[in-house]
Amino acid sequence: MQWDVSVGQATLLTFLVGLSVGTLATVLALLVSLGAFWFRIAGWRFAVGLVSSFLLVPVYVQATAWSAGFGSNGWLRLSQVDAAKSPWMGVASVVWIHACAALPYCFWIVSLGLRRIHDARVDQALVEFGPSFALRWQILPRLGPWLLGAFLWAFACVQYDMVVTNLFQTPTLCESVYQQVQFGKLRSVPILIAWAISILCGLALALSVFFSMWQGATQADRSPVDSAGSDRFDAAIARPWYAWLTLSVWGVLTVCCMVPWMNLISRMGWSSVLVEGRGVRSWSLSEVVAAFGHVADFRAEFGWSLQLSLWTVGLSLFLTASMIPWSGNRYRAAWFFGVLGCMLATPGPLINLLIGQFLNRCLPDSWSFLADQTLLGPILALQFRVLPVVFGLIWVAQQQYLHRYGELLALEAGLPYRMRFYAWMRFVQRGWIIAFWIGFSIAFGDLASYLLVQPPGVTTVAMRMFDLLHYGTKNREAGLAVVLAFFGALSSLAWLRVPRGGQISDRS
Repeated sequence: MQWDVSVGQATLLTFLVGLSVGTLATVLALLVSLGAFWFRIAGWRFAVGLVSSFLLVPVYVQATAWSAGFGSNGWLRLSQVDAAKSPWMGVASVVWIHACAALPYCFWIVSLGLRRIHDARVDQALVEFGPSFALRWQILPRLGPWLLGAFLWAFACVQYDMVVTNLFQTPTLCESVYQQVQFGKLRSVPILIAWAISILCGLALALSVFFSMWQGATQADRSPVDSAGSDRFDAAIARPWYAWLTLSVWGVLTVCCMVPWMNLISRMGWSSVLVEGRGVRSWSLSEVVAAFGHVADFRAEFGWSLQLSLWTVGLSLFLTASMIPWSGNRYRAAWFFGVLGCMLATPGPLINLLIGQFLNRCLPDSWSFLADQTLLGPILALQFRVLPVVFGLIWVAQQQYLHRYGELLALEAGLPYRMRFYAWMRFVQRGWIIAFWIGFSIAFGDLASYLLVQPPGVTTVAMRMFDLLHYGTKNREAGLAVVLAFFGALSSLAWLRVPRGGQISDRS
């Protein structure tokens, strides 16, 4: 049990894991981003698609993929049992899994920063002094805020989630608070420290994102995907350095993005039989097909996850629609972003504690059935994860609409509201679709936010995977993880393609 771990040790491990994950993910993201969008390594388009395919893959699926490669039957000699025997092996496992999970987000944050800072000064430095000088004196210094944003995102993802730390028994503050809430052993000091860290991290992340998005919304409304495909930075380097950079980037992508798939597919096909009292392992394609067939065993879990995700994203869209009209002022928008940033960074166990107290103490006795017989608790808990993302996406679409058609809107102020509303809907409709899909994916993949407030009899896919992971990854779990990763990858790549046509074309 980790609920009684010392506050000093839990705080130290929280910062150690968070700083390690943030640094590792940001450095790898910078390398991949420069290689793909700056130096145009061989196969850079495929590299962008590969790293982006993990954007909406849940962290518990990635934990399953890496666990499938650990242990005596895997590629890597590491398992949850080994982690329990050697705590530092557990810390290393948590750092690695979270860094790989944060890499896609950090990659796009850094890539967006590269797009924003590319101007005449960068072009002049490239022409006069070459890519090395431009990178050292123009790119990296001005990319600092974006690197900080990537670091904060990775740090926040570590400190609010307890799925991976629970699997590898790493007693961070989040894990300690989770067990305190689970077993009713609440201690005020670790709870206050965890909340203080989340508020500071959330405010820093929200304000940095807000000011970056405010500037970006008032510039040309092209996504980094568009700029990657249309603007070439022409940062040519000597052929030997180009070859080394290409090998380095593809080495990172192979280890971080390809190996998890190989782990799952490998684990799906293994079977063990007793031959003369001795266990014999073999791999066959029929076992892979059988593992896919077992996905149907999780029909009930898929049903609960689908219901929960739809209700959650529906409520988030309704709240966003109510908040958007009040966010036109820059200071009110900054206030919204600050509050939502704190919500996003709040550790999952604290969300469970807050929602649990609300359902048990604030609701009238006649409404007590809402906690035990409905999905109200998980829906409210998931707003901490889904609402900030949905609001941010819709707010950006709204700001782009006002920037592009602000003067025209002033001239058409006298038109009927129906016509103005129709024009607005034509522009932002794809933004709402993107927000719905991403919000749905986040709700489907999150677990830490509502793990302890699920009503009796409700088991989602995330919850079932979390339970099964404690006993190791077997064929059936690997097959389910492959299916979830496949749909997460398709969702990620589809989202990256939508912004190209996400706004009203100038020809219309």
